[in-house]
Order: sequence, then C-alpha cells, then structure tokens
Amino acid sequence: MAAVGYDAVSATLRVRFRNGRLYDYLGVPTHVHDDLLTNAHPWTTWGMHIKRTYRFERLE
Repeated sequence: MAAVGYDAVSATLRVRFRNGRLYDYLGVPTHVHDDLLTNAHPWTTWGMHIKRTYRFERLE
C-alpha cells in the first residue's frame, strides 16, 4: 500500500497501492480501519480479510 484514507461517515476505506491503482472498499467499520493502521504488516494481515469481506470499486 502506498496510502490509506478513511471516511467514517460513509464507512469507505480508500487504498492506493504502490502500482498506482486506487480502490474504495465500502461498508468498512472504523475498527477495521484502525486495525489496518496499527498492524506491522497491514496488507498481508488485513488485506485478504478486507478484500474478501467488503465490496470494492476500482477508481480511475
């Protein structure tokens, strides 16, 4: 991951990957975002959970 943002009102997690791709993950609870930020290896640990659990949209 290159960058992560979170909108608590819409429960949207926005992730920009190192390859430049940008995704919104929808309906992500605040605690999942918090756990992602505090984990030593965030995407390897939480990535598969987030990707498999929450709907996502790829942004241009």
